[in-house]
Amino acid sequence: MPVIKADLTHVGIFVRDLDGMRRFYTEVLGLIESDSGRGTTAPRDYVFLSGDPTKHHQVLLATGRPPEAAFTTVNQISFKAKSLDDLRAIYRHAEREGFGGLRCLSHGNAWSVYFDDPEGNSVEVYLDTPWYVGQPHTDPLDLSMTDEEIHRTTEALCRRDPKFMRVGEWREKMRRAIESAGGTTS
Repeated sequence: MPVIKADLTHVGIFVRDLDGMRRFYTEVLGLIESDSGRGTTAPRDYVFLSGDPTKHHQVLLATGRPPEAAFTTVNQISFKAKSLDDLRAIYRHAEREGFGGLRCLSHGNAWSVYFDDPEGNSVEVYLDTPWYVGQPHTDPLDLSMTDEEIHRTTEALCRRDPKFMRVGEWREKMRRAIESAGGTTS
C-alpha cells in the first residue's frame, strides 16, 4: 500500500544551453515562461514553463548538465495534442527543422510523433484514441492518411490485441483497481 497517492504534475531536466532549450519549448511546443531566476540553495539558473494557467510549471529547465554528458536519462517528455491535424503540423515542423529521432507511431491507445529536443531528450506529442490495448504496443502511423483512415486502421489493429477494450471500460477498471489498493480517484 502506498504512503500517499501522488499525482505527477511536472518534469525537470538539466540542460547545457538554457536559452536554446527555452526557445525550443516555447517556440515548438507553445509553453510560456512563468518564472526564471537563479537558485540560492541550489545555485543554478532555472526556467519554469507552462501551457496550463492552473499550473505554475509543467517543465522546469535547470542549468548543470555536464558538457561531456552524451547520454540523457530522459526516456521521453510527453505533450498532448488536440487533434490529428496538430500531430501532422508538429511532424511537418520537426521534419522541416531536421529534428533527430523523428518517427510516428500508433500505440493503439495513442497516436504519437516523437523527435529529439536540441539536447537529445526524446519529446512525444500524442493524441489519445478511444481504445485500450496492452502496452507496450507499436504500429506504424501514416499521418498522410485521412482522419477516418487512421481511425479505421488503428481500430482494426487494436481489435487483434487480446486486451482490447474501449478506453471508458479500461478507465473504469483502473478506477476500481486504484480504489481497491486504498487510493482515491477524482
